[in-house]
Amino acid sequence: MFFCCSLVVYSQNNDSITSEILLDYELLKESSIDAEFINSIEYSPNEFILLSSPTQFYLLGLGGMIPIFESWTGKSDIESFTVKADGILLIASGNALYQAYTEPSFIKIMDIPDNDMGVTSKYKDIYVFDRILKNNKKNYSIYQISENKEITSLVTMPTPILSVFEQPTFLIFSTINLLFSIDIHTRNMFQILALPKENDIISVVGDTINRAVYFSTDSAIYRIKDNKIEIISEDFGGTLRYDGEGLLIFNSGKKLIIRLRNTLLYPVSNNVKKD
Repeated sequence: MFFCCSLVVYSQNNDSITSEILLDYELLKESSIDAEFINSIEYSPNEFILLSSPTQFYLLGLGGMIPIFESWTGKSDIESFTVKADGILLIASGNALYQAYTEPSFIKIMDIPDNDMGVTSKYKDIYVFDRILKNNKKNYSIYQISENKEITSLVTMPTPILSVFEQPTFLIFSTINLLFSIDIHTRNMFQILALPKENDIISVVGDTINRAVYFSTDSAIYRIKDNKIEIISEDFGGTLRYDGEGLLIFNSGKKLIIRLRNTLLYPVSNNVKKD
């Protein structure tokens, strides 16, 4: 449904797009936190924002940011994480997958094919993917992990898988400057679009209510909606999340989180006439 034959860009009026800053250096200073964050970001079950350094998880809410769980003591650092639909926090670290627990704070649940993998899980299965370019690696895969912990290679590409967005029957994923869709059951795959070669697509999310897909590079954010590709921002990019109320943009290097609310993203659809 998101297949496009060529890249035709429709720019929005960026003057009407304003941002809501949820995290910056000033807030970190007020919270007495000096941490280097990894690129993963998620919403917790109670709607707070979950962040992590290589050795510590943090929860960001209206009152500021606080560390949660004990400090990470695994053999490798926290490399990526995801929050499942049932609220369980999964962590990829080294060649293993861990789960947040009570006592101890984290337990190992299984081995995974490689280190420094990305992880996502929004429904019953878990997906881990090769996201780092390695000199000794020729193939990069998305692996599907079933409920009984069986691992199956879903798709293999010649370049790293940078981001994966999961729907019940298909995945949308990026590799370098390319965006693809793959049917989970049939393995049929379609190329959605290609950006100029120097623009790696680092993050992909979907807005299922408004039937839109957002994707970003390090310096820009785009949206696919109604078979059109729109530029949302040419000023910044980063890791994206969508929570039903708006689009979250996380730039770990700048320690910056910005949210664009639906009233800004969909100004026409939100103009409701009153009697």
